[in-house]
Amino acid sequence: MAPSQASGQRLWSDPFSALPSEINIQVLQYLSLHDIRPAIVSSLILLRTLESNRQYILGPHLPKLLLSYGDVSSLHLAAAAMHLRKLHSKHEGNTITVLEKEVEPVLDSILRWNARTTEEMGDIRFYMVIAAQELLPEIIGALTMGPWDDLLVEFQHRSPGSLWPDMAPLGLRTAFSDGFLRFDCYRSLFHHKDRELFQKRAGIKDAFLNSFPEFPKFDDEILRMYPYMILGKIRHRYGEIMLELDRKDPDRRLAQGVVWPKGAWKKVLATTGIINYLNRTREQDDYFVFRLTLQGYPKLSFFEQLSPETLLSTMEEEFEELVVSNLEDCEAWTAHKGLHYHNLVRYFTLWSNKRQEQDSGTCNLM
Repeated sequence: MAPSQASGQRLWSDPFSALPSEINIQVLQYLSLHDIRPAIVSSLILLRTLESNRQYILGPHLPKLLLSYGDVSSLHLAAAAMHLRKLHSKHEGNTITVLEKEVEPVLDSILRWNARTTEEMGDIRFYMVIAAQELLPEIIGALTMGPWDDLLVEFQHRSPGSLWPDMAPLGLRTAFSDGFLRFDCYRSLFHHKDRELFQKRAGIKDAFLNSFPEFPKFDDEILRMYPYMILGKIRHRYGEIMLELDRKDPDRRLAQGVVWPKGAWKKVLATTGIINYLNRTREQDDYFVFRLTLQGYPKLSFFEQLSPETLLSTMEEEFEELVVSNLEDCEAWTAHKGLHYHNLVRYFTLWSNKRQEQDSGTCNLM
């Protein structure tokens, strides 16, 4: 590029400014979604070309994405999910009040979107398509079979390690994607590590989840063949991680083999004065997994990528932050038998079309 002088500063001219708009459109059409982003960052002309012709340029990329997302409403939700993640990262360490002010506009905008019809959703923007593309590997990972599933007879004819996107029915894929996005937005809107947001807005969690249409129902045969609990894989994979850690600790293995009389474990803890990950009770374990689940798939992926040398120490630190520092909340959660979590799991479950739900779709998460 040839440098030019303007206002005493050295600037770089935009080579695309000398080209006809038709050529610039063809350039953007030729590029992959991954390559369009750096192109529009480095060229104002290409950015303007994309904004003026986005339906024409982005249109060819949509059919493949919509095989996994269903309709454009999910692209809006994917963009909201990614934006919420960035807000949490940006305001890490800030007070809940500050975080609430940042995420509340996103919450209100989702509620407004859900009141519209698909035709009223408006134009698809580039950032929505990018968000949907970036989140798809996580969604696939959340549905992918683990090695334990391969042992089941009904899965033996399927390709190892994958149910996506060619084999799972289209309706189930899109329902699972939609559920994944709803949950990712839910956990970012109402939870941050061990803290809850919008506690003063009574009933807002139910209002948020019930603003979405009900998930479609499926035949029993489909539900036997494919994962149908949207949060099930997260909990199951945390269970695999923790089981492996417990197997490596002889004291934990010994404790698991003991049948403790009612209240005896609490007496031991009162005597030793120690509550930590390795001597956690079943109730503390359930509460811990619940809190980890509310941090979504990214947190699970983080743990799965840790080396064996750092996994235990990291898990212990997380337990200290989420459980030991919140024992009163843990006890209250146990007293209610984790009703909030069970209702959440129930909401994020795909049901049989023969099942008649008595709760008419209400969640009662407060």
